[in-house]
Amino acid sequence: MKRHAGDLFVLGAAAVIFLAQQLAISYMPLDGAAGAMRRMLFLVTTAALALMALYFRRFFGAWLVSAGILMNLLPMAAHGGAMPIDFAILQRSGAFPEVTEADIGRQTNHGKDVVLRRDDIRFYWLSDRFIVDLPLYGTNIYSAGDFVLFAGLGLVAAQATVMAFRPGGERADAASPAENVERGAG
Repeated sequence: MKRHAGDLFVLGAAAVIFLAQQLAISYMPLDGAAGAMRRMLFLVTTAALALMALYFRRFFGAWLVSAGILMNLLPMAAHGGAMPIDFAILQRSGAFPEVTEADIGRQTNHGKDVVLRRDDIRFYWLSDRFIVDLPLYGTNIYSAGDFVLFAGLGLVAAQATVMAFRPGGERADAASPAENVERGAG
């Protein structure tokens, strides 16, 4: 497979950003200036990840990864950097019994979500609202953007696998007319 300059750097930078997001979610306070910083950090780094995905635009799935991230970014931006989730959906899922009605209007301790009533959610159709129960992982709640992102990751993996086993790696770019003349082909 043809190597592209900078691929490892961009993948490494994306991994560092993702790790920073997880650390911020896990260890930064929810309230006050630190809470605002936490939400802003998550919002800005999520936008950066969407742009970084486009670095790999030679993979069709990278466009879907970026689109999925941007689909998630819209409701997050409308809610101060937190992904809105309907309290009724949380209750129905049974996945987070520690979240009670008293948590409405607050960001959850376990992630990037803010618990709201459906009527208070802007861009509801893009919010976390799809309950999925996966074997070995359990129940979680996903957004439409998450599904687009996951489909993109699957397509990137499939395309990369095909490209790795294709003779000559990636498709060869067409030679320019000058190169054809040099080879005696034109």
